[in-house]
Amino acid sequence: MGNGPFGICSRALNCDPEYEWEDDYDDKKPKAAAPEPDPNPGRPQLALRVAYAPIEDSLGARKSPFGLGDEIAVTKILKAAGWEPMSWRQERVATQQAGGDPSNKIWPGPEESRFGRAQRFWAAKVVASDGKGGFEDFWCLLQVAARKEERNMENVKEIVTDAADTAAYAHRFNQHTAKVVGEDPNNVPCVRVAAPVACHVIDSAMSEVAAPGDSIALTFYPSNNITKFVFEGGEDFLELPQAFFHFVVWTSGGKELIGDLQGVQDEQDILLIDPVIIKQPQMGVNDLLGMMADPSAANSLSPNEQRFNLWHPRCAQLCRSFDPQRRGAHVRRACGVALPTCGVGGA
Repeated sequence: MGNGPFGICSRALNCDPEYEWEDDYDDKKPKAAAPEPDPNPGRPQLALRVAYAPIEDSLGARKSPFGLGDEIAVTKILKAAGWEPMSWRQERVATQQAGGDPSNKIWPGPEESRFGRAQRFWAAKVVASDGKGGFEDFWCLLQVAARKEERNMENVKEIVTDAADTAAYAHRFNQHTAKVVGEDPNNVPCVRVAAPVACHVIDSAMSEVAAPGDSIALTFYPSNNITKFVFEGGEDFLELPQAFFHFVVWTSGGKELIGDLQGVQDEQDILLIDPVIIKQPQMGVNDLLGMMADPSAANSLSPNEQRFNLWHPRCAQLCRSFDPQRRGAHVRRACGVALPTCGVGGA
């Protein structure tokens, strides 16, 4: 970045006086509240270096515009009002833990996933080299662990790995959907994951957000809204994300499910952000002893089975194309083209 981490061209750091969001999905500007006024308005808020960026473009992923080793500047950091749903899962886990009911395992604990790990989410305007001697900017999701001790590269890589694993499932799901309708996959509504990258903070003018030495996740996400597609079971039933949720459980043999499918629906695709892989816990000695003492426990549902039934209250018609043993139900259309498995008008 020029002469030091904040040495990027001053022309590129000439921030707009007002918050403008270049949004591909919504014409409305977001409601946002800025942090305290920056005493050095021409100076970047954070300087970052990309340390981990394994996700490539595929049917299941939208690749990040930032590559391994890139040094980028965050010139503006804001709270986006439309992103509040991103913190709901950590609130649910905290409430469950405070309740003290060991039998309530709907929200996964730390032994199963990073589901409840407290995170802060910021809308960040990022400036990076365009590779041609100039600069371009992007509106991104800046994801930072709430606890300073958790801002390490190992934890941030878990965010990227969950996205990569979800994108791999989405790739196979989209191939299956295209095969069902006999179309080119690029012409069929798809589920895709916005690919995050893991970054080191190499300098900071906002230590209350992140400090030098911290590790954070950065995801290109030019939308001012977050919609929960599969979360608690009471969401509007959209066929594509619900069928994808079912597909992951079915494909993995029940060993994995994806919690908190959230993001935005554009003209054709569902774009997911920050999905979490929840793994079926390994059975331990105490579990086996408990089953021997109480044989009826062997017939009880596992936590992931309970979550599947709660979060996927009924099957979409598309579910029957890969799991015909389950009974489908006609649901509201959420497809950009007429898939033969979509319900039309509830018929």
